[in-house]
Amino acid sequence: MKLFKALSISSLIGALVISASAHAVPPTALSGLTGTWYNTDPATRSTVRFEVTNTIFGLTFKSYGSCSPTPCVHTTVMAYPHSANVSSNTATGFTAYRNDGFKYTRYSAVRVGANLRLDAFSTFASGDTRKDYVVSETFYRPLVLIPTLDLPLAQ
Repeated sequence: MKLFKALSISSLIGALVISASAHAVPPTALSGLTGTWYNTDPATRSTVRFEVTNTIFGLTFKSYGSCSPTPCVHTTVMAYPHSANVSSNTATGFTAYRNDGFKYTRYSAVRVGANLRLDAFSTFASGDTRKDYVVSETFYRPLVLIPTLDLPLAQ
């Protein structure tokens, strides 16, 4: 009985150790994703811009829709970064999910050179007669120029 109890405890400890180490580790180099991104199509009828922010709680995604006279603000949701492969710590894309009650949207973003391609898969609630749809658009992040000071050279 003591042997059975010892084996059971050992098995439990082993299972805990294995399960504790078997979790996904997201990439932490996020600078290639963070910032404000603008749609390359100024006449879009979908997302005009979005913001990706690295917070103490994780990555967030906030989009702005094509409304008039100003873009409409969508809910800020968590974003989940992904790298290009299992060895890379550099995030090259993310997924995000937003539930507006009448519509559920799954976002998938991937870096394409200096741009970011955002795919938005929208599914309407049960009973809604509108058709589910997908929108795929390209976004750019403006370059930020850092001013320099013209200092005299040391003699």
